[in-house]
Amino acid sequence: MTIELRRVIADDWATWRPVRLAALADAPEAFGSTLADWRDAPEHRWRARLSLPGAVDLLAVDGGRVVGMASGVPDADDPARAELVSMWVAPEARGHGLAAQLVDAVARTVATGGAHRLELSVMPDNHRARRTYERAGFTTTDIPGDRLADGRHETVMRRDLTAERTLLAYERGVDRYAERTDDHRAGLVDDLLALVPAGAHVLELGSGPGRDADALEAAGLRVDRTDGTTAFVDRLRAAGHDARVLDVRQVDWGGPYDAVFANAVLLHVDRAVMGTVLARARHAVRPGGVLAATVKHGDGDGWSDRKLDDPRWFTYWTEDALAAAAGVAGWADVVVRDTTRSGAEERWITVTARRPEEDEL
Repeated sequence: MTIELRRVIADDWATWRPVRLAALADAPEAFGSTLADWRDAPEHRWRARLSLPGAVDLLAVDGGRVVGMASGVPDADDPARAELVSMWVAPEARGHGLAAQLVDAVARTVATGGAHRLELSVMPDNHRARRTYERAGFTTTDIPGDRLADGRHETVMRRDLTAERTLLAYERGVDRYAERTDDHRAGLVDDLLALVPAGAHVLELGSGPGRDADALEAAGLRVDRTDGTTAFVDRLRAAGHDARVLDVRQVDWGGPYDAVFANAVLLHVDRAVMGTVLARARHAVRPGGVLAATVKHGDGDGWSDRKLDDPRWFTYWTEDALAAAAGVAGWADVVVRDTTRSGAEERWITVTARRPEEDEL
């Protein structure tokens, strides 16, 4: 499937209407509204639905055919909260990751509008929907949702938007970041060169301005440049490089590669999901493939506006904790060491590891 996500407004009500009606007919138990409520609704009502202040309304289009929809609506009483509503994927389009794609797009947009968390309500016995939302980063809360006719309550689920807010800081500060990053290649480049043969194919996470990729390519390696920030990918492409947007939360990173290189990238990954991300890195390399990454040393986590003058979220690691996380994720030959440069204001640690040769997924 080749999906295009289109944002619609009130003037697009005639395009939105049949999709909304199809959703209500297909999954009446999933929505607070009913098909009868909307089947004969006049134009002004449809326009009003697509004119909610600050809302984002998306349609997923596959080859000219609409196969999904989703909306994000800010909470008028709580600027930090937004709600995911009108979520639906056509039966023939399910199982291809479209729901997560829609959710991610809504999450990015509401985060841009200032939301810190995205919530939704789901019927308590709709286990399939709950699993879908869990795969999209939602967790169940203990907040009771709307009361149902049988006395039960809808289940409220929540997705934290810390990652989206951090990526947004990079989107806003791409020029500032490039200006404040020196031209000297990272020491991690030499670490990787010592572990892979000439001509090795490397997946770089968080290529940013492209400094380290340039150094790796100059040393004879092939580098797939990626970044979670569209603005950096656009800069790389404008400079004549192939590059793609890759969020480390994506399930499929491509490959298999000879190595995954992540300089100052995994430090933005929440501790609770670091193991999953490290496992994805292992899946992305061939047996015998290598991981080389750096993170900031310390305990805990939190926001910092250093360098960009715009808050970004950081997770700090000790050597033992990072080594343990890599081992649990299936990496072997794990080496974690302090690589702080003399005179640096912050401490850094480097992890290198290798996927076992006999490791068949």
